Amino acid sequence: MDRLYQGDFCLGIDQPLCKGCGLCVSSCPAHILYLNSKNKIAVKEISECIFCGICEARCPDFAIWVFKDRHQNEQRYDAHLRVVGEAEG
Repeated sequence: MDRLYQGDFCLGIDQPLCKGCGLCVSSCPAHILYLNSKNKIAVKEISECIFCGICEARCPDFAIWVFKDRHQNEQRYDAHLRVVGEAEG
């Protein structure tokens, strides 16, 4: 899973979940998404992302998401806001 940060916002991509349909690519108003040589979602330039969430809403495979991560410099959180590495229990 890749996490691309811009300030407090994060664009998360889970390439193994991506089936290469391209719905997120065609719906991105900033035109920062593309399908790489393996037909998986990739980001051209995160600094141009507007974090609108359209890509997340259009993805049928839940392979891309947008979230605000105020704690990126303190503790890492996953997409469900659970501390990464926290003991399950």
